[in-house]
Amino acid sequence: MRGRNPRSACGPGRQEGVVLVIALIVLVALMLASISVIRSVDTANVIAGNLAFKQAAVQAGDFGIEAAATALTDIAVASDSDVLPGPSGSPAYWYYATRRDADAAGVPTTRAAGGTGAATAIDWANVPIATTVAGNAVQVVIDRLCLGPAPVDIQSRCFFEGSTAGGTKKIGGTVFTEVTAVHYRATARVTGPRNTISMVQAIISR
Repeated sequence: MRGRNPRSACGPGRQEGVVLVIALIVLVALMLASISVIRSVDTANVIAGNLAFKQAAVQAGDFGIEAAATALTDIAVASDSDVLPGPSGSPAYWYYATRRDADAAGVPTTRAAGGTGAATAIDWANVPIATTVAGNAVQVVIDRLCLGPAPVDIQSRCFFEGSTAGGTKKIGGTVFTEVTAVHYRATARVTGPRNTISMVQAIISR
């Protein structure tokens, strides 16, 4: 009976098998690392794209504020009447003659300031589109910063600048009267690609 050679258990064939197993493990590790890198790059691209859409929406909101400032020229003629056209109506904004209560985010609601009942959120689906900028739809709601009910007395019920009484310290000098400017709150809502929504707000005097 021949004796077994102890070196035969670790011959070239067994060594090649161990190298193959190690190579497979290394390949799996490299594959997992590659997948991780690809996913992180995709995530970074998505974040960068979302930020770009957000910035574009905020910039489009500036056009809404400009549209509101332009609309105040016509609003001043009939400032004591609410103007709430439908989504395809005219003019292309909502106007409240008195100040609205705002929600926790500072967005106006349908409830008049000091009013009773729940502060219902504005149904923006019924607000007409004022303008469209690079695929972003801009809607505008304007409320005059006066306490109702309308008609209101500017001097006692509104936030305004100026005085109705003129004055001068020079005897016999010309008396100048400062023009009264009422404050309006303009809220622009922008909806864009990827369900992007931005709100821009400004106080305008007219």
